[in-house]
Amino acid sequence: MSDLPEIYKEIGQPVIIGGSMESGSYLLVGVSSGDQTFYSTAHGSGRSMSRHAAKKRFRGKQLQQDMEARGIYVRTTSFAGLAEEAGAAYKDITDVIQAAADAGISKPVVRFTPVGNVKG
Repeated sequence: MSDLPEIYKEIGQPVIIGGSMESGSYLLVGVSSGDQTFYSTAHGSGRSMSRHAAKKRFRGKQLQQDMEARGIYVRTTSFAGLAEEAGAAYKDITDVIQAAADAGISKPVVRFTPVGNVKG
């Protein structure tokens, strides 16, 4: 990866790692040892529950009400579709970010908290 601009070798390439629509996301920066992972890192928190299992466990309308009570604006065309994206269907984003940092493949810069979600 020697064709990367020098600036990225010094401060690292920025990357956003998505969590769930409830937990938010993180902005991270690559590290100088990025060549060990081909200048790559995680691309999301990853699911801990299948979409089918999430739809059986969560109710979209209730999820929307709960999120809006926490200040997260939600619009959806399908409550079943919303249920399959419930935050509990994903791994804890903080754990994923900490694992990436502990592995030395990226460094967290800032956490983004959700203010709104649109699920089509």
